Amino acid sequence: MHRHFLDRWVFAGLLVVLAGCASLPRERGAPDVDEMIVARGTPSPAWPTDARSASSDEARVAELLSQPLTAERAVQLAYLKNPRIQSEYARLGITQADLYEASRVTNPTFGYADLSASGQGGNQSTRTVSLSFADLLLLRARTRLARAEIERVRYTVAAALVDLAVAAETAWYEYVSTQQVAAMREAVAQIAANSAEFAQRSFEAGNIAPRDLALELAAASEARIAAARAAAEVVRARTALAAVLGISARMKWDTPRKLPAPLAEDESQDALVAHALESRFDLEAARREVRLLEDALGVTRRWRYLGAIRIGYERENETDGTHLHGPTLALQLPIFNTGRGAVLRALAELEESQARLASTELAVRNEVALGLDRVATARDIAERYRTALVPQREAVVRHELERYNFMLGGVFELLQAKRAEFDAYQEYLESVRDYWVARTDLRRAAGGNLPGDEQKPEATIGVEDIGTRSETSMEGVDHSSMGHPTDHDAQPHVGPEPVKDDLPPEDMPNGTRNPDAKSGDHRPDSGGNANGETP
Repeated sequence: MHRHFLDRWVFAGLLVVLAGCASLPRERGAPDVDEMIVARGTPSPAWPTDARSASSDEARVAELLSQPLTAERAVQLAYLKNPRIQSEYARLGITQADLYEASRVTNPTFGYADLSASGQGGNQSTRTVSLSFADLLLLRARTRLARAEIERVRYTVAAALVDLAVAAETAWYEYVSTQQVAAMREAVAQIAANSAEFAQRSFEAGNIAPRDLALELAAASEARIAAARAAAEVVRARTALAAVLGISARMKWDTPRKLPAPLAEDESQDALVAHALESRFDLEAARREVRLLEDALGVTRRWRYLGAIRIGYERENETDGTHLHGPTLALQLPIFNTGRGAVLRALAELEESQARLASTELAVRNEVALGLDRVATARDIAERYRTALVPQREAVVRHELERYNFMLGGVFELLQAKRAEFDAYQEYLESVRDYWVARTDLRRAAGGNLPGDEQKPEATIGVEDIGTRSETSMEGVDHSSMGHPTDHDAQPHVGPEPVKDDLPPEDMPNGTRNPDAKSGDHRPDSGGNANGETP
C-alpha cells in the first residue's frame, strides 16, 4: 500500500516539474529597440501595443498633420503609421516565442495499453509516462542560444527601422524638390507662352518670319509639356511620400515649399568609418550572428553523440492480479549516425556568417567613402550653381534688357535669357535635392548623426524669390501686356525712360517692325509710343 501511494506521488511530482507553468513574456523587446533608435538621433518608433497608446498615437498623428511636415516630422509620422513598424516588431514577438519554447522541455508522453488474454479471464493493462532526457541536458544551451538570437534580431529590427527613416527623409526631400521645380516650370511656361503670343502678333503684323514664329511656338509647347510633367512628378512624389509615411496622399497635409540649403560642414572619412564600424545596427547584428553560430557549433560538437534518450515510469497490471511497476529508459545508440553531419552543417553556417560579416564590413567602408564623395560633389555642384551660374544667368538677363532698351536686341532674346535663368534655378534646386538625399544615405551608412546635423540651415530660394531677385533686371518688362495687348500697346512694357528714335519702323536698329506700326508711326521696338511715353 505504501509503495503504491509513493508511486502516485512520484508520477504526480514528475508531471508538476515538467509542466513549465510560466507564461509568455508580455514585453517583446520593443523598448530596447526604441532606446537603440533614439540613441542614433531619430525619434522613437513606439508602436502602440494597447488601445490607450493607440489612441494617444492617433492624437499625435493629427498633431503632426496639422502643421507643415518637416523631414523630422515625416520620420516621426512614418514610425507611427507605417505598417512596416508592426511587421518588424512582430519579428521580436517571434523570437520571444522561440525563447519560450527553447527554455522548456518537450511535453511528457503518456501511454496506456489494455490487453485481453485469450483462453482465460482477466486483462493486462499498462500505463507509462516518459519524457526526453536529452531535452533536459540541452535545456541551458538552447535557452542561451535563443536569448542570443533575440539580441541579434533586435539589432536587425533596429537596422530596418533606420532604413525606414532614411526612406521617409529621401521621399520628403524629393517631394519638396518636385514642388519647387514644378513652380519653376510653370513660370517658364508662362514666359514662353507670353513670348509665343507676342511672336504671333508680330508675325501677323509682318514683322517676323514664319521660321521665327514656329521656333517661339515650339518653345512654348515644350515649356508647357515640361510644366505638365513637373506637375505629374509632384503627384508621383506625393504618393511615394504618403506610402512611406503610411497615410493617404489625398489626406489634407502639406510640407514646406522650399528645401533647406546645403550645409558647409565637411566630414572626416576616417572618423566616419570608425563610427560606422562601431554603430551600424546591421553590422552589429552580423557580429552577433557569428558569435551565436560559434556557440551553436560548440554545443553541436559537445553533444554530437547524444541521440534520443527517454526516461519514464511504467506500471503494469497482470492478468493474475499482480502489479509490476518501475522506471524505464530508452537510448538511441550512435552507431550509424554519429552526428558528423550536424557538425559539418554548423561549421558551414558559421563560415557563411563570417564571410557575410566580412562582406558587410567592407561594404560599410565603401558606402561611407562613396557617401562622402557624393555629399561633397553635390555640395560643390550646388555651390557652383549658387555662386556662379545663377548670378551669371541673372547678369545675362540684365544685359539683354539693356540691349532691348537701347534697341540693340529683340524681346525674344530677352525672354530666352529669362527662360535660361529659370532653368539654372531649377538645376540648382535639383542639385540641392541631390545633396540632401546623398547626406541622408551617408547618415545611414555612418550609423548615426553626422557633424552639422544640429545646424538649422536656411531655406533655398523659391520661385517668388526669383521674381524679387530679378526685379531690377526685369523691372522694365511687363509680361502681362503680352498676354493682354491693346491697340496702343503691342510691345512689352520697357523702363520708365525709353530711348526715343525718329527712324521709321523698317530702319529700327533691331531690324524688326512694330506689329502695330502704321504709316507715320515712329514707335520704336523698345515699346514706347509715338510720343516716347511708356504705356
